[in-house]
Amino acid sequence: MPRWLRAAFALLAVVMLGWSLRYPLLLGLGNFLITEDAPAQVDAVFVLGGSVEDRGVEATRIYQRGWCEQFVFTGAPVPSALASLGLDSTEAQCTRNAAVLAGLPREMTVALDKGTSTFEESEALLQYAVEQGFDTVMVVSNYFHLRRIGMVFRKRFRKEGITVLLHGAPSSDFDERTWWTTEEGLIMLNNEYVKLGYYWLKY
Repeated sequence: MPRWLRAAFALLAVVMLGWSLRYPLLLGLGNFLITEDAPAQVDAVFVLGGSVEDRGVEATRIYQRGWCEQFVFTGAPVPSALASLGLDSTEAQCTRNAAVLAGLPREMTVALDKGTSTFEESEALLQYAVEQGFDTVMVVSNYFHLRRIGMVFRKRFRKEGITVLLHGAPSSDFDERTWWTTEEGLIMLNNEYVKLGYYWLKY
């Protein structure tokens, strides 16, 4: 058999194998990003800015499960939709409002209007945690963000004797188990891998 024909058959076999394994491979790409910890009682829950409704509602679920009674919301940017209306509510304030509307008592919340990136939020939250004397905190973001958040938070908080637990909020735009079937899921996964590489190189 000619060499080129053997190479063609080998390539075809690889393509067919990849096609037959496409679902577990795609699922694995998403699951790699999800590094959620087992839930436990914590001193405070830190809810990061972005995906206001998803994270605000998840904060309320955490409260309802009895894991914590102190919630800190971060995010300095004002969502563009609000800015266009002349409103200046930050992501922190918007996410807190979503949580309160879902049933989280407002007196248990703090809006920390700081941070325009995950790294900046980690700096502000570390300072807050040290000032408050926290030992264990839970950090909430969307599921696909958890690996990068762990990369940013864990080591820095550990140096101060603070344990970080990661907790995911499900996306309302797509199902993490079938992310490749929607445009939103494709964009989210692509963006997160780009950010993961950027944070790995920079921090």
